[in-house]
Amino acid sequence: MTTGPVVLTVSTGAFPGLAEELRRLKIPVEESPLLTFAPPLDWKPLDRALGHLSGYDAVAFTSPRAATAFIARYREVTAHPGEEEFPALWGSGDGTAAALSGLRAPVHRTAEVETGRLGAAAALAEAMLDAGVTGPVLFPCGEIRREELPGRLRGAGIEVDEVVCYRSVLAGETAARAAAARAAILVVASPSVAELLAGASAPGARPRMLAVGPTTAAAARAAGWPPEAVAARPDVEALLAGVRSLLAGDSATR
Repeated sequence: MTTGPVVLTVSTGAFPGLAEELRRLKIPVEESPLLTFAPPLDWKPLDRALGHLSGYDAVAFTSPRAATAFIARYREVTAHPGEEEFPALWGSGDGTAAALSGLRAPVHRTAEVETGRLGAAAALAEAMLDAGVTGPVLFPCGEIRREELPGRLRGAGIEVDEVVCYRSVLAGETAARAAAARAAILVVASPSVAELLAGASAPGARPRMLAVGPTTAAAARAAGWPPEAVAARPDVEALLAGVRSLLAGDSATR
């Protein structure tokens, strides 16, 4: 039976409106971000890439965070932003595509059903291969990133240039333990946060976890904390459905 709140461990600004929607449904909710973001320690690799965008066949983004950071730096260092001819832009899911809309260039996106089935990075890699992308591919990413996209593309003989455009800063184990102790349901949207929580919380004292997407779910399982639900898509509607399904399970056992 759920006796505590739904605790959102997602970064500030992620899934805007989710907390408000939960409260509107009379579901207790707390926001406890366990992941924040900072600029890279060195902008030079990204700045070099921005200086010769025409040398790339495509630019690939697997998160709105990467897209937003890339655009901000592009506007900061480019003399006449918006006048360059961009290579093909690829984004995983509607949120990433929306973040890229500020570049005024067409964005190829993956189908949400494929993102939900394979994970954002793997689905994007498969879509790019299916479309005949030849490379080289520019991959703006976080300092902590998974290898699904560059690994799949390189396995197909495509050159990938990975450039860091932001750093992920994890909270400490004390904050993670406190978030888990307060929660009836934990919403987790990052593999690194799932691993942090698993390391900080004893198995017998863990609330139920709602993972955002198959990649986070797989990381949680590998760390020894299998999620009880996985959101079908990385958006507010799917997360609300996931919370409701867990609460419905509570009602069925009363």
